[in-house]
Amino acid sequence: MKKIKDLVLALLAVAMLSSCMSDGNSYAGFFGVNANGGRPVYANTAYAFLTFGSYGAWHIDQESGADWCKLDLMQGNGGAFYSIPARFTLNTTGESRVARFVVRDNSNGDDAYGTFYFSQYATRGDGSLGNASLVTGISGDDGSAITIEYDTLCRPTLLVMEKNGEQLRRLTIGYHTSDSTVSVSDGSSTLTGVYDLGYQTDRLQSDRDTVGYYEQSIFAGDADAFNVEEHKWGGEYTVQALLYTNGSLRDGNPDGEYVADSLRYQRGNAEGIVYREMLKLSYSDNSNRCQSVDVNQLLLGIEECNPYQLVAMFRDARNSKIISEASAADGKFVVETTLNSDKSVSTMTVTNKQGAKVKYTFTYSSTLP
Repeated sequence: MKKIKDLVLALLAVAMLSSCMSDGNSYAGFFGVNANGGRPVYANTAYAFLTFGSYGAWHIDQESGADWCKLDLMQGNGGAFYSIPARFTLNTTGESRVARFVVRDNSNGDDAYGTFYFSQYATRGDGSLGNASLVTGISGDDGSAITIEYDTLCRPTLLVMEKNGEQLRRLTIGYHTSDSTVSVSDGSSTLTGVYDLGYQTDRLQSDRDTVGYYEQSIFAGDADAFNVEEHKWGGEYTVQALLYTNGSLRDGNPDGEYVADSLRYQRGNAEGIVYREMLKLSYSDNSNRCQSVDVNQLLLGIEECNPYQLVAMFRDARNSKIISEASAADGKFVVETTLNSDKSVSTMTVTNKQGAKVKYTFTYSSTLP
């Protein structure tokens, strides 16, 4: 009886997905069949991996999803453990989808086989829908101007924010497949973090600056709260604190919609608090997922707009609906939007607590990558 020497002992720790049987001369069966750990990928995820060990020679039949999901290898020899890239096209359907495969032993395919799936969300890693238009420019009638560039996976690579010709922020963003890191150069330092399947990270850091999530402690029942904070060398910082109650936070499904009940914003420096808003939020029926950027980040004006959140590098801070009112003890901000035919934002007008208005006009790339 032929012995299998190349299957590593680690395979003993994983469940056998299909039968393992012997015809007296050879073994048939598969160990550790794992399609991306059972996790779906995002609408703009480029690739994931199928891993398994096989006793005998094998082949894979694809039963669905061939138009968007391809495996680099569809057949192979026995006595080995495989790690095979699965490559995905952008999901621009607006719906989640599933690709189904069956791996079969060449000699005993009716008895030794396993079924596996790759599934893909309707939304990109940044929370926008996979068919959402890419915002390339935002101009405000207060002299503000924003330009954005993207790569072929709809990920932002450059963001420039200006006001009356003066540059306020500039982010150059790179994604590195060799070590799954994202780097952001802001002109004074380069921050890095490890990204997930959606190219998102919990924390970006340099030896000078930090941007990321900070959990809050909430003791009331069905509630969750966290901050997105930016800390710069010298003591300058901004904080957005978001509170979700009564199940308003996403239930674990990245395609689900969610909105925060309130926003507390604070900007300060080493000397103390410079600006603060404590706001109760109300929302329109207009989706905040039909364009690449988080338009709610313009609520307080370009000077208070966090560039990392404008391009939604911290997904959970992106509310799924567009804010209609943000009420404070001393007044309220009112937001009005007009939409394009694809439900992306055409114009957005924000009236602040003093009655001053800023109208933002959005421009888009004519096609997705």
